[in-house]
Amino acid sequence: MSSRVRLVLVEPEGKINFGQVLRLSRNFGIDDICVVNPKIDLRDREVIEFAAGGAALVEKVKVVDSLDRCLEDVDFSVCTTSIAGAPEDPLRQAVSPRAISLLLPKDSKIALVFGRESVGLTRSELTACSLISTLQTHSDYNVLNLTHAVALYLYELVGRDTEDLVVGERCPASYMRVLTRYLEKLGVAYGLTRYEVASLKHVLSKALLTKAECRALYKLLKSSLAIYNKLSKDEAVSEVELEE
Repeated sequence: MSSRVRLVLVEPEGKINFGQVLRLSRNFGIDDICVVNPKIDLRDREVIEFAAGGAALVEKVKVVDSLDRCLEDVDFSVCTTSIAGAPEDPLRQAVSPRAISLLLPKDSKIALVFGRESVGLTRSELTACSLISTLQTHSDYNVLNLTHAVALYLYELVGRDTEDLVVGERCPASYMRVLTRYLEKLGVAYGLTRYEVASLKHVLSKALLTKAECRALYKLLKSSLAIYNKLSKDEAVSEVELEE
């Protein structure tokens, strides 16, 4: 079984689809499956029938009440969406499925997140992920059935070998988490919207950083936040002095 990928389904609505996702999980060796607020009985007879050889995996499915809980203890998360690329929307700047295994370190734990069959993922849910990804069909209908999308993404992540594009030691996931926190704090401090802040997190995940580059970026972000906090504090003190 592949321990690299956690398959996350948010509020699945179709019994046949869920059964076939279990079958695909068996095909690709995935046994880490997390489901947020399912709208169906996951052990329904129809689910088990369409799961075929993957039916036993239903016993390993973790059911939770929020996406955040499914993203616990993973290094990176990828939210999938059929709506992407709008130049005026910083949140929905997506990468292709093939890019994921190239951008994210091979030894990292990745949560692959799929939304509701009816409406997909909300904008709020998209902000929780390290990357946004979309499948381009090069037609005027870019919405795939859930099971088709899951099959294509699993093939790209675990179904074939990929080369590492970075020469040198990749930035560890622990470093990336620290960089992300500083980036988020700076974004909030400078008045960016939550969607703009999320987009900066996505930029960080796309950067193919080495460990040395991460250290340099850490120094920059930490110093920048310290300078901002000092200036803000000095400004507040000056205002108090003026009032007195």
